[in-house]
This record gives sequence, C-alpha cells and structure tokens, in this order.
Amino acid sequence: MYFLERGFEWSKTLISYDEASEKAMNQKRRPGQDQIQAPEGVGEQVSSWTHDNYSLYTHNETFIDIRTPSDEKRGIITIFLGWIYGFLIYMFLAIASISAEKIHAGVNHSGAPLSGTDHFILALFPLFWPAVLCVFLKYTSRFIRLESLTARRIIVRFNRITRKVYILRPKHLGGIRIMDWDKTEVIVDKNMSELDGTGGYVILGWEKGDGMDLHGVPTDNIELTFIGKPTRNASELLAFWEYIRRYMEEGPAAAPAPKKLICKFPWPWLSLKAAWGLDTSFFRQTELRVFVLLNLLLWPVILIHATGHWLSLLLCYEPRFPKVIEEAGR
Repeated sequence: MYFLERGFEWSKTLISYDEASEKAMNQKRRPGQDQIQAPEGVGEQVSSWTHDNYSLYTHNETFIDIRTPSDEKRGIITIFLGWIYGFLIYMFLAIASISAEKIHAGVNHSGAPLSGTDHFILALFPLFWPAVLCVFLKYTSRFIRLESLTARRIIVRFNRITRKVYILRPKHLGGIRIMDWDKTEVIVDKNMSELDGTGGYVILGWEKGDGMDLHGVPTDNIELTFIGKPTRNASELLAFWEYIRRYMEEGPAAAPAPKKLICKFPWPWLSLKAAWGLDTSFFRQTELRVFVLLNLLLWPVILIHATGHWLSLLLCYEPRFPKVIEEAGR
C-alpha cells in the first residue's frame, strides 16, 4: 500500500537536499522531452469545473480530509506472508503437541522407554519453528508494515482557516507534517488533455523549510504527498485539484460536500469492492463489459485479494490527528 511513500522516504536517504537542488539546477531538458506546465501557485485556476473524485473522508466549514491513491493496493503481502507465518505457528503447535504426548506416554514409537536423548530431542525440536519464525519476521517485517501492523491510511487535511496542509503519516513514512498552503507546489500539467493519458493522481510538493513537524522543527528536506483516488482521465484530475483549490481559496460554497463521504470502518464488503476494482460505468457501456467478464473469470483471485485487504485493515490501527491539529482553526 505505502510503496509511493516508502519509495520517496528511501530516496531522500540517497542524496542530500543540497545535492538534489544542485542536480535540478544543472539538469537540462533533452530535445523533444515533454515539459510539465505546472500551475503558478495555488491561486491559478486549472479547470472550469470541480470534482471531489470520491476521495473525501471529512468536509466541514474548517477543513477537508482526503485519502491517498493506494488504499486499494493492499492485501497481497498480508495474505502471502500471513500464510507463511500461520504455517510456522501451526507447525510449532503440532510438533509441540506430538512431543508433549510422547513425553507424557514415556515411550517412543517402537514402545521402548524414552531415553535422556529422546527427552532432549522432543523438548528441543518444537523450538526450531519459533526460531524460524523469528528469523523470518526479522527479514520480512519491513514488508508487512507496508500494509499491516501500521496505520490504516494516510490522511491529508486542508485547513482553510489556518491555511495549512496537515499530513498524517506513520513515523517510518515521514511522520506528521504541517505544511504551508501558500507555498504548495502542484505537480500536475495544467495543459494536459485526454490524449496525455488516463489521469493519475495529484502530487503536492514543498521545498525545504516550507513546513514543520509537530514539535515546530522546520522541515530539512523536500516533502511530497500523493492525494486522491486515481482519476480516470486528465479533465477529472484537473477538476479534482480545482475542487481542493477552490475550497481553500474561495470557501466551502465553491466546493460543496460530496453526496457521500468515504467510510473509514473496515467493512468486509468494502474490501471486496476495492479488490473488484470496477465501478458501475463498466455495466452501462457495452464496450467495457468485457472487463466485467474478465473479472468474473478471475473471481477466485479477487476473493483472495479481498480477504487479504480486509485482514490488512483489521491488523492496522485507525490514525488520528493530535488534539492541537484537531482544534486548529476552530
């Protein structure tokens, strides 16, 4: 799930901020290379209409909370590693049960009394499996924490009163950040069209010192956050950013609340919907119904993914902003 965030945090360890800035200044665009025409700050309009992109957890007069792109991309690691962990635990319990029965009976498989060596082996052999499990956990914990045993989600809050962007992330993915809205750089092409691809998601960036952590320490490197559900086309992507921009610049009247907000409770049918990956438009358009058929053929795989997705949610905690952020602007 957190591949984007983990990759970005890892990349910051490879090069310092000064080195990255110098590299960016010296880099020249190759002939024929596309150049992103980013908006000139948060005040520039990029679309004539707005779209909430079905990406809001909360909408009120003070702030909006928005999801990140990778919520559906979870569960595969959990179901795969979970099966291995479960197998090792099962083997430990099974071997321990057999050893206990043999020791209690006092005889081996041939009916002869147990010797001291037999007692030692029967007591030691079950401990092999917990040892294997510990070694396995040591080298796979970094992967399981990409979607389990961590926060269920990253939440990005836009507070129009304080004019701040609050990023709620686990510590190993950068932690909580309080960034200046007016210094936000939007990494989207304002001139993109449907010919340029299928949309994607909005990326926001800040330079060194454009924000701080929860303790007031200024940021010492570039900060990025990825927001919103992946969009289906270019106009939808630009309209989604325009929705956020108008909410912050013009107020809730310019970006009204959606008819339905995202539910945070881990209902199992929501995991099934995420694994299914199709919306109702595929049923309405004849040329797209082939994707429905393909998904039906892959139904066993979808069920496995949905199960892993749900278990991943259950193994995570629901993140909450600190009290000082919850009360900001009220």
